[in-house]
Amino acid sequence: MKPADTLRLLALSAIWGASFLFMRIIAPVLGALPTAFFRVTLATLGLVVILLVLRVQWNFKGKLRTAMVLGMINSGIPFAMYSLAAKVLPAGYSAILNATTPLMGVIIGALFFADKLTINKIAGVVLGLAGVVVLTQAGPVPMTPPMMLGAGACLIATAC
Repeated sequence: MKPADTLRLLALSAIWGASFLFMRIIAPVLGALPTAFFRVTLATLGLVVILLVLRVQWNFKGKLRTAMVLGMINSGIPFAMYSLAAKVLPAGYSAILNATTPLMGVIIGALFFADKLTINKIAGVVLGLAGVVVLTQAGPVPMTPPMMLGAGACLIATAC
């Protein structure tokens, strides 16, 4: 990997990781749904600027409803769930649970899209989940019912 690529990857990682910290600060003040709304709105504005700069033609060809449903599944629900979780979970826990996204991809692919489960995929999911358990159990925060609900909200987000 080129040094410039490494730098971009590190910058993206820092931005994404910081988003959990900002949600942890903002969600208790604004509430979960307004936090998710503002996050999606800011992302929309950024994408609109990029599309305008690139002069991309916007033509949904009758697929606006499908695009909106996908947007709800890929952005709306996950950001609402992360915002709900941010009210009870430390930011680091939300970031750790976010790392289950590829694991959920393997599980959902096998359950709904006929993706073949191999021994390597199963081992990867098991080891990944074990790693998440170890990291969350090593922290100073006890697993109370609200914490478990917050973790569940993060897992719903990663499943989306």
